Amino acid sequence: MFKRKTKNWDKPFPEKVARRVAMLPTADLALWMEQAMSETNRSLGAYLKNGDIASVDEILIGAEAMNALASELKRRIML
Repeated sequence: MFKRKTKNWDKPFPEKVARRVAMLPTADLALWMEQAMSETNRSLGAYLKNGDIASVDEILIGAEAMNALASELKRRIML
């Protein structure tokens, strides 16, 4: 019935990722970031070793996840 104002999303990661990260407990953020770094590194290795083009998408997703996790951690610490 009422229209909500849509806020422009200006962050370098999807809003869906930000919503998911916001649900994580603060203590788990570093663990998730470590896992995202590991998976991103694995995908980068696959790209460099085999030239696997599909790995580039995984690298981008991992980078977005790490950015979202770091942003959320900073937001929580700054409060």
